[in-house]
This record gives sequence, C-alpha cells and structure tokens, in this order.
Amino acid sequence: MDNLVIRKYDNDDFFEVIDLLKDNFNISNNIESIDDNINSFGIVALLNKKIVGYIRIDKLNNPFKNNYYYFLSYVCVDSNYQNVGIATKMLEFIFDMAKDDNVSYIELTSRSSREAANRLYLKNGFVIRDTNVFRKEM
Repeated sequence: MDNLVIRKYDNDDFFEVIDLLKDNFNISNNIESIDDNINSFGIVALLNKKIVGYIRIDKLNNPFKNNYYYFLSYVCVDSNYQNVGIATKMLEFIFDMAKDDNVSYIELTSRSSREAANRLYLKNGFVIRDTNVFRKEM
C-alpha cells in the first residue's frame, strides 16, 4: 500500500466521507458539516486518491486529572478495503498526533458485536474498561 495517504480531514472531503459514514453507520441524511467544533477534527485514509477510511477525533479536557485526551468516534474503513491494515495506519497516525499534542490517553467505545473492530483496538494497545455506557434520549 505504497499509495496510502493518511492526513487530516479537509472540507473538500465532505461528500466522500459522508458516503463512507452512511455505509458504516446509521447517520442522518441532512448533515451539513462534520467539522463544527474547534476541538474536533477528522483524519482520512486515501488509497489512489479515494477516501477509504475516516476517524473523528475530539480533543477533550479532563479537569479532574488536569490533562487532555482524544475521544475517537466513527472509526470506519470502506468494506472493500478492510483487513489490509488501513485502520491500523490511521490509528498510528493518531498516536503520533497525540504525542505531539500532549494528549495523555485515547478513548473510544465499540459495540461488542463489532468483533473485528474490537480485535483491531486490542491489537493496537487499547484495553477494555469495566464500564457500562448509559444514554437517556431527550
């Protein structure tokens, strides 16, 4: 994969990223922006100039530990390009950014049914925390 490029998301990537997200997640059809927060950004993986991967990163402050961390969401790779190392390359890119950005740790959530994704996270040094995720819709 000599022609794989990992870089920060650019607004020109919007439509390709939205198509990728629609294929991987149940997202709304009326999204106008995905780069709407100063502490949030994305990275994309391009293979032969086609976007084949995306990860959204939120840089958050943990005031109780007086440090910053990255929270990853929408980790996805085009189904035609999975299991060839693209997600690992994207995570390595994020790990390097985190070191340069003085980030103490990286978190993400993943459904237990996403077995391949969970193996990827474990292989890349993430550990499963003993927690439950709760949500109350408003």
